[in-house]
Amino acid sequence: MPGPSTTLSARYGLAPVYPCDNVGDLYLFEHSTPTTGTFSWGESYQVGAGWQGRVLAGPSGWMFSITTGGELRLLHYNGTNWDLFNGSEYLVLAQGWSYTAANTRYRISVDEDGVIYTLDTLGNLKAHYYNFATQQWAVQGALLDTGLTQYNAIVATSRGVVYARNAAGAMYRYYIDFWSGATATWVKPVSAVTTGWANLKNLSSGGGETFYAVNQNNGNLLWYSYNPVAKTWKNAKIIGYGWNSEQDVVVQSNACSRFPWVSACNSFGPQDGGAVITRLNQVKKN
Repeated sequence: MPGPSTTLSARYGLAPVYPCDNVGDLYLFEHSTPTTGTFSWGESYQVGAGWQGRVLAGPSGWMFSITTGGELRLLHYNGTNWDLFNGSEYLVLAQGWSYTAANTRYRISVDEDGVIYTLDTLGNLKAHYYNFATQQWAVQGALLDTGLTQYNAIVATSRGVVYARNAAGAMYRYYIDFWSGATATWVKPVSAVTTGWANLKNLSSGGGETFYAVNQNNGNLLWYSYNPVAKTWKNAKIIGYGWNSEQDVVVQSNACSRFPWVSACNSFGPQDGGAVITRLNQVKKN
């Protein structure tokens, strides 16, 4: 597979943004310009209720919900309603996922392919991959890195790309290089790629190394974009006001990409021939 492109594209020309309020009501807002970050919105409407805990958006309508009791659930929104799994709106994937508290809720994120990344309080960064098509865990607890205790938040932003934020607000970019050689490698940062993110909450990504975040001081919804080829930023465009009261603000994780769409995950599941599983198994330490 080729590496990331300098061109950022949006498959359907918009990014579904899912704010969830403090009573658990979930909404869908259509951001019309996810590749340029202008203040332009389409339709918005409520799509769910009872989402207390932690909300995570994956690719192509796949959503994860973590209840306050630590139950990890999978759901799929098809653009009109929620698909059923054996008569239920969700599948229970696991128990004991403690990512709803204030000190842990930003230690979990989902990338373009649907890989879930977690950073525990001991500094262990792990990857977990549930195959939507087979409805089975393909990779569980793949240890990518250790000793990352300096970070308090992570956000997955592309295929195998994870940014980690330290207490001072500096962001560090870790990634899986699966295009340079026959075997994938885990690449660690030498230095921070940006600073000044300490006051941002609800970090999420629409894919393609775009970022959505809420400024906790004034409630502004911000958009950023990083070009990993040119190593350049498009910084802090305000795309919304009054987002400070939301429990979560998450974005469909593959609304944008810098990789070919032919191998992107879709509503039916992965379309990459097992490439995600292969590269996670190649870079894991356990």
